[in-house]
Amino acid sequence: MNLKANNKGKSFFNFILDNKFSFLLNFFIISTITFSILYMFGLVPDEFKMNLGRYYVGQQKDNQSGELPLSIKIPKVNINSQIYNPESSDVKLLDSLLLKGVVRYPGSGLLGGEGNVFLFAHSTGIKIVNNQAFKAFNGLKNLKEDDSISVFSDKNEYIYKVISIKLVGANKELVEFNTNGKKLTLSTCNTFGAKIERYVVEAELDKIKSI
Repeated sequence: MNLKANNKGKSFFNFILDNKFSFLLNFFIISTITFSILYMFGLVPDEFKMNLGRYYVGQQKDNQSGELPLSIKIPKVNINSQIYNPESSDVKLLDSLLLKGVVRYPGSGLLGGEGNVFLFAHSTGIKIVNNQAFKAFNGLKNLKEDDSISVFSDKNEYIYKVISIKLVGANKELVEFNTNGKKLTLSTCNTFGAKIERYVVEAELDKIKSI
């Protein structure tokens, strides 16, 4: 009986090996359908949601069009970070993503589209920190007018020119999203929504390069 059991086990294993491509394809299809159903009913954690739709977005909420930002580089002031794109504006979620890098505020503009792309991140005066995300926007205050800022989608590099650098008061509203033109606003914060002074950099789109 043990011999028969072994033969059955080997037969099943050999069947999987002989049909591995079909098995993997079916597994992928079933997994994709299951995930789609869970996502549709709002059962997918926000950590997964922020990575969805990271490619070209032809139409988003409020008739927005353009591309989601995936990373930002400003070599002059040593800024180089991944950008997270949450769907929810829940403060706890935004604060948790600030511990990982730069965050695009949901509902703000998209790359290449009309409006204002609003990106925010931590900055700190502490020289040594374990989590480098606390220093993501450390060099923001050192930018000058006409400096270049590169923001990347998966297909293009969007190059912006700085038009203003300001230290704004604690009671100043963060940013206006519905603006004319193709703009970018960068801001630092310790805790999203907290009443603190912060540096705000405003820039306008200068050119687009394919990557």
